[in-house]
Amino acid sequence: MKPEYVDYAEYYDQAHVITVDIPFYVDYALKSGGPVLELACGTGRVLVPIAEHGIRIHGLDLSENMLKVAMEKIREKKLLELVSLSHDNMAEFNLPEKYYAMAFIAVRSFMHLFTQKDQIKCLERIYEHLRPEGLLLIDLYAPSFKRLTEEPSKEFSYFGEFMLPNGNRVVQKRRYLGVDLVNQLNTDELLFEEYQGDKLIRSKMLPLTTRFTFRYELELLLEKCGFSVEAIYRDYNMNPYDGTGEIIAVARKNAA
Repeated sequence: MKPEYVDYAEYYDQAHVITVDIPFYVDYALKSGGPVLELACGTGRVLVPIAEHGIRIHGLDLSENMLKVAMEKIREKKLLELVSLSHDNMAEFNLPEKYYAMAFIAVRSFMHLFTQKDQIKCLERIYEHLRPEGLLLIDLYAPSFKRLTEEPSKEFSYFGEFMLPNGNRVVQKRRYLGVDLVNQLNTDELLFEEYQGDKLIRSKMLPLTTRFTFRYELELLLEKCGFSVEAIYRDYNMNPYDGTGEIIAVARKNAA
């Protein structure tokens, strides 16, 4: 199965006002010296700040709409000399450059690979594009056993709201569709209701499926694909993993 991307580029930046991870990735990028490769770069939320620190970076994504938004930011901030983008599947990409100092997959995007086969293909592609002893950073959420035993939701629940640049208000709702324990898949449904004043002018409903992976499963996948795991953190302050929060793996490509 190919990675699936839930494409809501027109709402993404407003729905995901996340900055807590940016210093973490910028710091690692600066220490690596670049160039850097970001898989599933989306609208450039992390990619642009890295480039603003003078690091050359390439971003790839499955969504052409997300890449269009990213390119607008890159042009606006005059970063074209430092940034390149490509429309690629993170399990199948093949770029001209094969000597990146660091690669990363932020904000749980690795979880859009639904099978272990595709996860391995992705890691093998990253391995081929990194220089010897290059770094790889991957962020997943820690599986919640409470979540895995929840019953599916019949109704949508309020998840938040935000304003668009055009002044329209968007109400975001969500419902849990259930878990496939055999294949380690969680599925939610997202609903975006866009209002102009009090009038609903548009609604968009999207499925969101993620494959949860456990800490030692991820370590074995990395080791199988030629990486040595240096650290597993639970958050971007680099606190050790304790079964909660995130699973943030820092791994290094083994020297030939």
